[in-house]
Amino acid sequence: MPPQNLPSRDSIHRAAAELFVRDGYAGTTVRAIAAAAGCDPALVIRHFGSKEGLFLATVSVSKDLPKILAGPIDSIGRELVRFVLRASDTPAAGVYRAMLTASDRPEIKERLRASMHDVFVGPLADRIGGAYPELRARLVAAQFAGLINAYWLVADPVLSCADRPAIVALYGDAIQRLLDSDDPGAAEA
Repeated sequence: MPPQNLPSRDSIHRAAAELFVRDGYAGTTVRAIAAAAGCDPALVIRHFGSKEGLFLATVSVSKDLPKILAGPIDSIGRELVRFVLRASDTPAAGVYRAMLTASDRPEIKERLRASMHDVFVGPLADRIGGAYPELRARLVAAQFAGLINAYWLVADPVLSCADRPAIVALYGDAIQRLLDSDDPGAAEA
């Protein structure tokens, strides 16, 4: 019978989530996770296989994003921008930074790509229809990621001080044009 005081898989998971968000992927070690969970590093590996495995089991996309993407199609652009502005000081921003710092690992990069498709691109492409729905959904994801980078990663000082309603209107409407465009070639004609 195992000792009753051994930390659970959940306690390791919670400790890892906190450390990955706070210190990023590279700044978080298995030893630090084990210390925070009150266990031996071998137990972390036994439960999760590797630091990468633990990262993939721990760090996930915000639960708000699928709700926004399932909302009224005519307001998704502005809602995505509002999400970025609201969440800049929340765990979502830390999760994004942790994901970015770990994206040089092939397994994590592939998981991020799959997650972007499963959570963002696929559901959005299914809803917008028209010409090039997947391409337009990927471009929306790229615009969204660009704003996230400016706010959450580099903390652009001009954007940080800019009028938020203006950012929502300008950037949100730019995203919305991709969602509303039934004929992307019409602008070239």
